[in-house]
Amino acid sequence: MTYWLREIAGWLLVLLGVLVFWQAYGLLVNKRVFEAGPTVVIGFVIFRGGIHLLKVAVAAQAARKLPLAVADGRRRPRTPTKSVGPTANKAVVPGPQNPARRRDPLGTGGRN
Repeated sequence: MTYWLREIAGWLLVLLGVLVFWQAYGLLVNKRVFEAGPTVVIGFVIFRGGIHLLKVAVAAQAARKLPLAVADGRRRPRTPTKSVGPTANKAVVPGPQNPARRRDPLGTGGRN
């Protein structure tokens, strides 16, 4: 029942926001710019409030359709997508093994 109350209240607020926008348009046509500014802000807040209520109503309806296992808080076990063990030697990029080779790229061991 609360789903329908949110849905109806959301649509009423959206329509009220549109009516406030229409009133602001009437003020602009009559060249009452300063009165139209706050009216547009009020209409925007009311309209966005209605949109928010509609989103909450749809989310509540989607939550009701969830399976019972998810609603109870139990989760299905996930299969691991990647191994958690150590990295295989083939997957490691080789690099210099001792610091002397890093300084001597020709591998002469420091002798010329």
